[in-house]
Amino acid sequence: MTPQARRRLIPLLVVFLAGSVLSVLIFGPKKPNDSQNQPIPESPVAVAENDVVENNVVEKTNTEEKSAAVETPKVAPAEPKVANTNLKPFEILSLKKHSISSDPIILGSLTDYKNWKMEVVFASDGAGITSIRFSDIYETVDGKLAWNQFRESGGEQPSFEKLYLLATSDVFNDHVATVLGAYQVVINDQKLSLTSSDVWSVTNTTENSVSFEANIVDANENNIAVIQRIWTLGDGYELHVAQTIKNLTGQEFTVRWLQYGPSTLTVDRSRYMDRRRFRFGWELSDEFDPDHAAPIQSVDFLYEFTDATKDSAETLWPTEETTEGGFKLSWFASTNRYFSLAVMPNINDEGKGNRIITDKIESITSSVKGANEDQFILTGLWSPATSVAGGATYDLTMSVYAGPLQRSVLDNKQPYIALNMREMVLYQMSSMCAICTFQWLADFLGVVLTTLDQYVVFDWGLAIILLVLIVRGILHPITKKSQINMQRFGKVMQKLKPEIDKLKQKYPNDPKRVQSEQMVLMQKYGVNPFQMLGCLPMFLQMPIWIALYALLYFMFDIRQQPAFFGIFQMLGDWPFLADLSSADHFFGKFDTPTHFLLWNITGINVLPILMGAIFFIQQKYMSPQSMATSPEQASQQKIMRIMMVVLFPMMLYSAPSGLTLYILTSSSVGIIESKRIRKHIDELPLEPQTASPTSAKNKKSKDKQGRAWTDAMEARRKKVQNKAKKRNFKKRD
Repeated sequence: MTPQARRRLIPLLVVFLAGSVLSVLIFGPKKPNDSQNQPIPESPVAVAENDVVENNVVEKTNTEEKSAAVETPKVAPAEPKVANTNLKPFEILSLKKHSISSDPIILGSLTDYKNWKMEVVFASDGAGITSIRFSDIYETVDGKLAWNQFRESGGEQPSFEKLYLLATSDVFNDHVATVLGAYQVVINDQKLSLTSSDVWSVTNTTENSVSFEANIVDANENNIAVIQRIWTLGDGYELHVAQTIKNLTGQEFTVRWLQYGPSTLTVDRSRYMDRRRFRFGWELSDEFDPDHAAPIQSVDFLYEFTDATKDSAETLWPTEETTEGGFKLSWFASTNRYFSLAVMPNINDEGKGNRIITDKIESITSSVKGANEDQFILTGLWSPATSVAGGATYDLTMSVYAGPLQRSVLDNKQPYIALNMREMVLYQMSSMCAICTFQWLADFLGVVLTTLDQYVVFDWGLAIILLVLIVRGILHPITKKSQINMQRFGKVMQKLKPEIDKLKQKYPNDPKRVQSEQMVLMQKYGVNPFQMLGCLPMFLQMPIWIALYALLYFMFDIRQQPAFFGIFQMLGDWPFLADLSSADHFFGKFDTPTHFLLWNITGINVLPILMGAIFFIQQKYMSPQSMATSPEQASQQKIMRIMMVVLFPMMLYSAPSGLTLYILTSSSVGIIESKRIRKHIDELPLEPQTASPTSAKNKKSKDKQGRAWTDAMEARRKKVQNKAKKRNFKKRD
């Protein structure tokens, strides 16, 4: 292969590899898992079997006592019969059966959306949750418009399925796995399953609470222990579960509790990528933070969905790193693009209480159901093995957050402030690309955009356009200087091209000599590549594009928000720019998303096409004349043009329309800016003039780039002179 052919081939390979790597990072398919449905492991991997914890036993005999943080309704179940304390240690234990009620138990409301944020449906299977559906958050823009119209004007009520479903129960190993349902209790090494509906009885229900009870008996039907789960729904996105295990005997026993934890949430319909994650909040060890003054941490430890599915039965917490660092668990959450389901310690509305939950959750395990696109991850929350004295109660009370990843909620309300749960809002494309996402920049842009929307233009689309003008205004001096230098450099290189061709003919086998002579020639005309900033303005905008990309993709506030006051939706429900967090849908959207090659297509979009057209106009009419001094360089520049015009819009075809609107507006403003700069350039004397040898040798440029060029040329000249002296010295010898 000739050197010229290799030079043409290398850019093609680089572009192909870069596109392939970027595509894999963004669109990479989930790793297939061919394993069959696995139950929650019988014991977590990293937990010692014989560890017994006694410091979290609550010496209470009144199970109806109010929680320290949330007042739970008083329940008056029938007084259980206390077992004979003279019996031998328990040999055979079982759960007492109860009659099964098929009626669902509902807390909250979907129609009374002003008083209730959600509706939570409970079942006796594991005394857990069947479904969590929001009353004022919607699956699609169409559902949002339909429900808003119904609530404002009346008419036929839309389907409840148009309201967003956060979590639902699933069938797992022939039993119903309810959300956060009880799975198993272990008493003196005897495992008792709690998933069946006939072992739980409903003892009391109110407007915002429901109580479940399960009784453990021995072979003689003597009551050994009673388990209670009292669910309370708050007026926001919080739930509270007061769960206790009371020892009804005079003998001590060891108990260990296992329940379902937050499982993987659903994937967003208009997703551009799957970003379901498992998140952890943790506190530093006493060695580093003895006063517990540091905020709860949440960085460094997270699982992407694909990472968590690599092993069908994996311990998520603790890991070797967390154990070695002595980190203590505070909260555990499953998140998707916009929502979170998290378990957390019981802290009151003033942010007071123990921030650590390790006395109730010692380890977290995962189990994978299904394969490929249908994979679903269940998590298990294991309590430590705990010694419960006769008549004592083991308290496993915890709270639950089931709501959006919304900064206005997590930033301003307790207990989320005390637990630093704002850190669940992560503007990050993936853990592998965290370094190029610039979380701090995305947070800053979020503040700027929110300020522009709420206090300046009152529209997200206009706020994005105004942000473009602000950024372009800040970068205008650099852009202007860059284009002036590029024009000057281009004209000089066009004039020097015949002389450079002569140098190549004169030294056909010495490219270093050609390069050295070319540098001398450029110095003679007073120009150097360091003075040309080139694509610096574009590179300065790239971090903003990446951060804005992450922001617009994950920011809940912009979800299902239209552009330009929804003017396009007034024209016969046109879906164009009805949701800035999804593609623009200029030619309509599909009822069912279509997966094509690397894209999840929800409609036919126009903004990426216009983006490619704008890029073509920029390169065709606004870019400076070609500065290629060889066919190889011309070929490389051509490949870059094709990459900008075709590949870049293709990669952003299904991206959030807010991002494509930003890039399209920025490019359009750039064309107008370039025209004005070119008009200014025409008034400047840009024709190259030969620099005098004396001034070139003795006078240094005032700018940093010029000094760098002069220093480089001086170093090159001295290096050549030293080599010549060495050759002459050898000849004299």
